[in-house]
Amino acid sequence: MVMPEPQAIEILTCEGDKYKIHSFAAYEGVVTSKAIEGLQVNLKDIFQYS
Repeated sequence: MVMPEPQAIEILTCEGDKYKIHSFAAYEGVVTSKAIEGLQVNLKDIFQYS
């Protein structure tokens, strides 16, 4: 999920009948994918900082 306010990205995985957080970053940092090996997204590439 991409949340413009606060500037955050949360990557969820489905385990059984529940969702669990795989990766999370807010304002700065990098999130990773469990489904796509090697995928890393830097929040600076998504959000515009003043």
